[in-house]
This record gives sequence, C-alpha cells and structure tokens, in this order.
Amino acid sequence: MFGSLCLLALLLAPCCVALSAPNCPVISDTACRGNADNTFVQGSSTSEVLAQLAARFCGCTRISGNLAIQLSLQDVANLTEDSFASLYHLREISGYLHLSNIPAVTSITLPNLRIIRGQTTLSSTNGPVSLLVENSRIGALNLPNLTEISNGGATFVSTNGMCGFLGVNWADILTSGQLDYFMSGCSNAPNMDCSSCPSGHCWSPLYCQTLTKTVCPQGCGRCFRSPGDGSYQCCSDLCAAGCYGSTNDQCYACSILNNNGSCVTQCPPAQVYDPVLFKLVNNPNYRLASGGLCVQQCTGNLLEYAGTCVTSCPVGYTSNNGGKCVACSGVCPRVCAGTDINGVQVADFTGGKFNNCTIVNGSLIISDVALGSTNLEVLSTIQEIQGYLRIEAVTTWTSFPYLRNLKKIGFPGGAVSLSISGSQCKPGGPQLYSLVLRTTSLQSIDLSSLELIQYGGYVQGGNPQLCYVGNFTRHLANSSSPVCLSAVNSRRNPAACIANGSVCHSQCISNSSCWGPSDTQCDGCRNFVYKGRCVTQCSDVVLSPGNNGIFQNNGSGVCEDCDSQCLGGCVNGAGPDHCVSCRLFSIATQSGQLCVASCPLGTYTNGAMCTPCYHGCTGGCAGPLPYVNLTNGCLKCSHVEFSAEGKQLSCLSSCPVNTYSMHVSSSQSLPLGLSYRSVAMLQGSTTLCLPCYTLCASCSGPELADCLTCQYASGEGVCLSDEPINQDHFFKVAFAFSMTVMCVVVMVTLTVIMGGVVYVRVRKSKSYSRLIHEGEGLNIQEEGNTSVTPVSIIWNKNMKAEKTQQ
Repeated sequence: MFGSLCLLALLLAPCCVALSAPNCPVISDTACRGNADNTFVQGSSTSEVLAQLAARFCGCTRISGNLAIQLSLQDVANLTEDSFASLYHLREISGYLHLSNIPAVTSITLPNLRIIRGQTTLSSTNGPVSLLVENSRIGALNLPNLTEISNGGATFVSTNGMCGFLGVNWADILTSGQLDYFMSGCSNAPNMDCSSCPSGHCWSPLYCQTLTKTVCPQGCGRCFRSPGDGSYQCCSDLCAAGCYGSTNDQCYACSILNNNGSCVTQCPPAQVYDPVLFKLVNNPNYRLASGGLCVQQCTGNLLEYAGTCVTSCPVGYTSNNGGKCVACSGVCPRVCAGTDINGVQVADFTGGKFNNCTIVNGSLIISDVALGSTNLEVLSTIQEIQGYLRIEAVTTWTSFPYLRNLKKIGFPGGAVSLSISGSQCKPGGPQLYSLVLRTTSLQSIDLSSLELIQYGGYVQGGNPQLCYVGNFTRHLANSSSPVCLSAVNSRRNPAACIANGSVCHSQCISNSSCWGPSDTQCDGCRNFVYKGRCVTQCSDVVLSPGNNGIFQNNGSGVCEDCDSQCLGGCVNGAGPDHCVSCRLFSIATQSGQLCVASCPLGTYTNGAMCTPCYHGCTGGCAGPLPYVNLTNGCLKCSHVEFSAEGKQLSCLSSCPVNTYSMHVSSSQSLPLGLSYRSVAMLQGSTTLCLPCYTLCASCSGPELADCLTCQYASGEGVCLSDEPINQDHFFKVAFAFSMTVMCVVVMVTLTVIMGGVVYVRVRKSKSYSRLIHEGEGLNIQEEGNTSVTPVSIIWNKNMKAEKTQQ
C-alpha cells in the first residue's frame, strides 16, 4: 500500500515529474576536474553554488576528484529535483560524493551514476567514507544505477528522516567499507516497499536497485543476468560496477582503463611491429592514459609523459611548447627575471635570484661598477637570454667564464637600440643589438656553448686585452643583422695574442678565434666534435663506463653515441638498427636487426628475439599459437575459427566461406558446448567462425537446412553428396534395406512368442536421400545391455540408428 500511494503521488504531483536531461553537450572523452580534498563547490548563496555546479559539471560523465556540495539550510531556495539536473549524465566519480546542508527538496536523483571509486576519501570513526550525506532535508536520494563504491563506506547523518537508503542492499555496492547512519526517525519508519523490483531492493518505489555482486556464481567479481535463461553470468575481470555482457566491451565501468568503450589493462602504445615491413611503425590507434581513460591527447593543463597525462613532469624532465615532458639537457629549466637598466646587483646573488636559473626572461646587464668582486659562478646555469646581453665597464676581471653554457641570445622586442657612429658599424645609425661587449679589461670570455644570436646584431669594442673570443658573426641568425666592430680595439691583435702564447687548440678551426685554449673552447672544430670537444677522429674518444660505442659521422663531422640498446658498438649509423649486437632484445627487419628494450606489441619474447605474432592476432600475443591463449598464443583476435568439436583453430581477419559468423551476446545460447566464461577469455573478440554442415559450401547456421550454397550438388532444395548414383549401387542399398526390415519382422515375432513387447518406429528425415546416395544402409542394433525392454528406434540427424527408452 505504501508503495502504491507513493507511486500515485509521484504520478500526480507536478513537482515529481521525471528528471529531464540538461541542455548542455555531453562530455565523454575527458574527465572534468572535481573538488580538491575538503573543499566544496564555491558560492555565497544556494543559487550561486548551483550556478557554479552547472558551469563546472553540466554534461560531465566523469569527475576526476571529488564532488562536494554544501548549501545553507537557512536559504529559502525552493529546490526541486531539476535543481541538480546538471549532474544528469554523471557516471563516475574518482574521489568521494559529499552532500551537506541541503535545504528541503523532495528528492535528488543522479540517474546515471555507476561508480564512486573512493581514490580519495573522507575520514570517520569507522574508517574512510566515499559517500557522505549530512545535515540535510532531502526527501529521497536516488542513485538507481550506483552498483559499486570501490573504496570506503557510506554514511548518512541527520538527514531528517530520509530513510530510503535502508531499502538498498549495501553489501552489493560496497567493496571494502560499511554502511553507517546516525539519525532519528528511521528506526520506526515503515519498510520500503520494493516488491515490484526484481532484486527486492530499491532506493524508492520508483527506483529499483540492480544487483551485480551478491547474486553472482562463485568465482565472479561482478555478474549480469542473462536475458536468455535468466541465469547470472560472470563479467570480465576488467569490468567494474557490473556489466550487461561477458566481454570487456560490455562493462558499466572499467577497473583499470577505458579505451573507446573497451576495458583494457593498458592503452594502445605509440608504435607497433609491422610483420610485413619488418619494422616498428607508428600506431594510428595510439592513446594516452588520462585518469581512467585512453585519450588522443592530454587536455587542460596536463602534460604528456611516457604514454600518460600528468599534472607535472617528473624530476629530470621539463615541458616543451607541445605540452610534452622531455628529458632535460643538464639542469632542468628554471625561468628567472632579467635585470633593469641598473644591471645585476649584489643583492641578486645573495637573494638567490639566479640560483639554478636556465632562462632569463628579459635582459642581462653586467658591470663591475655594481658588482665589485662578486663571484658570478651562479650564472653558469643560464642557457638562454630572452632579451639582450650587455657586458660593459668591466675592469675588475680579466677572464669571464661564467656564461659558458649560454646557447641563445635575443628575442623579438627584447633588443636594445643604440646609435653608434663609426665606419665599422654596418649599417650605421640607430640599430637593434642583442649583444654588447665593450669597454672591458677582459683577456678572455667563454661563450663556448653559444649557438645563436637569434634577433638583432652585436657591438664589440674597447677590449684592448681580449685574445680569447669567438667570431660572433658566425652565430647571427640573420646575416644582415647590424654588426659594430671597433676599428682599433674590438679585441687584441691576433698576432700579438699568439706571440704572447694565447693560442687556440690545434683541433680548433682557427688559431686565433676561440673561447679559450682548451679543445672544448673552440669556435668550430677542424675535424670532429664529440659533446663539445674537438677531436682528430672519433676513435680518440675515451669512452665512459656504460657507453655503448661511438659512430663517426663523416658527413656532419659529429661523433655520435651509439643507441643505448647497442652492445659492442654500431656501424653505418648510431641508431638501434645499426648495432653490432643487442643489449636486450632484437627484431628482424628488412635491413637487419633492430635492437629494443622490450618486445613491442605484435611480437612475443623468444629468448633474446622478438618473434612476430601469428598474423591473425590483433591485440598482441604471448607465444606462437595461432589462436587465443593468454600464455602462449594471441591475446586478442577479431575473428576466431572453431572446429566442429568446439576447439579454436586460428585467428582470422574475417570468417572463411565454409563457416558462419556468430557475434556472441548474453541473450544467445552458445553452440558447440562453449561457455560464456570461455568466450570472455577472448577479451572482446566475440565474432566466432563456426563450421557449416559438411555438405554446405557456405551457410548461415550449423544445420543442413542453413546451407546457402552446396559443396557438391543439390536436389529438391537439399545439398547432396557427390557420390554418383548407379544401378548396381542402388540395388545394393535396396537389398540392405529389405534385409533390415526382414530382421525387424523376425525380431518382433520372436519377442511376441517370448511374451515381450518391442515398439519399432522409423522416422524418415529430410536427409534420407543422402542416406541412399551414400549407401550407409540401415543399421538398427542395440549396444550394451540386450535385455528385452520397450525400445523406440529412431533416426538421428546423421541417419544413424539410436534407441530411447519408452
């Protein structure tokens, strides 16, 4: 009666109409960012909170983080079920769900919420909690599709008589937590009438609970009820929250990762092995793991790293302009502010402004007027100046090695405008410069890592003692950039430098244009360069421990380290396809072997070799077997051919002509003695190729009547054998038939005389003509026990005699 009255009230009351979907796009390809721990959706009033709720979560199917809503009991908000319609499409919450101080509302319904994972939880005296409803005046909380809380319990505190949760089978939902409730009014409340629900449990009379755990056969994590026979079948182990079929693409949610609707253990890798080309190729189905999803690209502020989307790069990596984490070259980038027109001050060093700085966002002006004898070694980490470099009025130092790691100078809009007169300034007049080196007592300046002055020109003058300095013109990005060289003392006369012993290393391309006397301070190498060091030939390099060998690239003049997967060096190139031998594993390619750290998708480990999988495998393999075998064969196939005995034969791209295809669903009965559990092992490859009847060339099913075309011949709409019909053969068959009938008559007569009874029934099937043509004859016999019993002798499908008891 209670349930009937509630149903009638809900049908008649205008406030209780069915929840409608919001007018916003559904977001299914990414997760929406939820609340941080112990925070709520922001807003100074109920209306503002609900507006923020809609702005942040309308259309979201997944929330990464928590969903926490706190309103005010004092607000007269006139809430209805549609006030929370922005959460209509929500299916997953990775953290917890918290509802607090919700004013009077008939009900709150989240019709599609399937799983609360509890990756972050709230604390309580009885352990972690992932569903908390407190201090609220909600008539009913309806979560009709919630089938799993993966971690933590459910707690209801002072919810003003909201007792419908007592009609729920929480043991079916909770994985590791428990149900707690502390409120008055529920102990004497009438039991929820869930009699109209198949499970016997409900959230309210209109919202039944579906059971996915407590009704399962032994050995199942979650299960579903087959529409065919009503039995409960196991879900795939990759499912979470239940399923509607036995395969990994029929899950309500995924226990690990969701790849376009299929639950998987890992997302498709960036490269796969192509057995036709004998090499690794880019995988068009490459996906990145982002939360519980496999996505095409990282969104929001997430960065791509090692096939995943992360909030920040790990130690030793930095983000590039493409949103990817790349290995740092030396010190990881750190941006620091440039200097004002007063230049670098002592306080910049004592305050740590330039500590571990790699990129100066602005200009760098250095003068010993401001610095005195300050140690500038802290500047040695700087690799880029996004403005101009001005070293001027320096008389304290004779050498300046502090910018030896600087690679780039200049930035659009960051150059300094100077008007310098003199015939050596080309062109003259006001020009933009990114490097100014003048009025110093320096004998050497080490910019040995300098690659590019990428905007503006340079000024060099008033350096009468300067011997060790490179040729800045070689590093200009634009050859027409302004250059202003002092006619007399842009540097010391090279001949005087050489006479004084200030000579470049013999491996430098010039005797007088370098950054210092070492082979690592050349401004260009005479022969080859290895990691900034000039050498006569690459074989002169002394290898460090763990080095895999060096390749001498005669074209570029660079000595290149062999790939990390090489063992014993490399020839004709430095890549993993040019190794003398492999450190770990190798793959056969058309040009030779390819060394890899692990065997890629499409191959399996065979000793130190990566052997290609059987060509019919589509999801990788664990061994050479041509069918699905998770330890020694294909891991996944698009089509699987079965024998007449129900055994797998091989994986194929499509079913052959002498088979029929069957896409397994829970409403079908499986042929050939297969079970849903065995088919679930195929991990989503549910297209079975089953054998036709032996006389069919093609078919739509297993019976003779299912033949579409015949293997040999047909007659009267039935496929026939190819054995020729001749008169002699016909008489042999007729004689055999006559003798059989005579034996039956004699047997009946003797049985009657002996007082027994035998019932003989011969049923002619539509394949009788095949029997005559094949000459099988009638073979009516009784095997085993020969006691006289009423027997019915019938024809089975293959025209063999068999008996049944009467």
